[in-house]
Amino acid sequence: MRNSMKRYLGWGATVVAVGALMLLLFFGIYKLDALLGALSGLLSILSPVLFGIAIAYVLSPAYNWLRARLRRLLCQSLHWRGRRALRCADVLAMTGTFLGAGALVAGMLWLLIPQLISSVSNFVSALPANLLHASQTLQGLLADNPELEQHAMLLYARTLSYIEQWVQTSLAPSAQEALGYVSAGLMNTVALLKNLLIGVIVAIYLLAGKSGFLRQIRRSLYAVLGARGGNLFLRYARYAHQMFSGFIGGTLIDSFFVFLICCVALPLMHMPYAMLVSVIVAVTNIIPFFGPFIGAAPSFVIILIDDPIKSIYFLIYILILQQLDGNILAPKILGNSTGLSSFWVLFAILLFGGLFGFVGMLLGVPLFAVLHRMVSDGISRLLARRRLPDDPAAYAWLDYIDETTGQPVKRQRAPACGAGADAPGDGEE
Repeated sequence: MRNSMKRYLGWGATVVAVGALMLLLFFGIYKLDALLGALSGLLSILSPVLFGIAIAYVLSPAYNWLRARLRRLLCQSLHWRGRRALRCADVLAMTGTFLGAGALVAGMLWLLIPQLISSVSNFVSALPANLLHASQTLQGLLADNPELEQHAMLLYARTLSYIEQWVQTSLAPSAQEALGYVSAGLMNTVALLKNLLIGVIVAIYLLAGKSGFLRQIRRSLYAVLGARGGNLFLRYARYAHQMFSGFIGGTLIDSFFVFLICCVALPLMHMPYAMLVSVIVAVTNIIPFFGPFIGAAPSFVIILIDDPIKSIYFLIYILILQQLDGNILAPKILGNSTGLSSFWVLFAILLFGGLFGFVGMLLGVPLFAVLHRMVSDGISRLLARRRLPDDPAAYAWLDYIDETTGQPVKRQRAPACGAGADAPGDGEE
């Protein structure tokens, strides 16, 4: 009787839980706009904390490396022992990590910003002359074909007329509105800097108390999920950390090398606005698969306005660079960091890029790699529960699986070419 009551109570609790989840799902779909607005407001409030978590995550490897070596140095050279050495090493590692990161960011800004400002100002000031030069160059290239030249120049004149009309009718009346956008942009910049400053302070607290925070998180996980669920969660968390740190770090290093190559090669080729183009190519190279095409398009237009011939040379150069990067440089740096096929990489970029924009395109591949691993492990557990083979090779040329033994039965393969058969290849289908 008691066992029956427990079983009925268990069924009742399950029904209530499923009903509550269905109501929450229905409410979430019905009030989706309100929920998204509330989530956006919450993220805006917590943005300094999120910045701090991101900064602490990025700087954690450097902090751990420096702290370990400082502890060893203090113990071996100064013969310090105990909490004194640990605290001193922690303070020195924290100071060195943030000073080094600040110096690196400041040095990059000091090198890039003047060059970018000079490139953009030169581009804007030389735009009328470059348009005239492009027109003359186009006429020279089409001089042997008067009809094609006439159509091209007509299209060119219409384009200039459209731009002039747009400036007079849309841009000039919007000058007052543009001032409002500029002031709003300045306010947003100030807010961003404030959040970054608070984020740095949050990152310092997180790094200083990292061991304590991790102990509390693990304790809470095992309290809620139990031993089996906690172990599974920690295993996937470590795998996610491996994917994100390896992929993002390797991608940044790869983009930095691409930037250095562009900084050397483009000036040697006498390309206009070399620094601006190098920054565009390097930043967009962070995005897998689509990055080279995204970066090449605006760079091509910028160079085309200045010198149409050099824009063709730039396309040839960027094609060679991306082949070098995609086939040699990136595989050496990243290796097979995600284990995803090219199709799933493309799928992840399209899916998460469509959902979350640039951030989704950047983080979509490692995030999808984690989801792919979870689904793959789930399939392996289901196959093991049903006592079916887990090796993917066992399902090649599969006709059926014997229901008694659980062993795969292969269907007859077509003979290979050259063996007296007309059937092609080793393809399964």
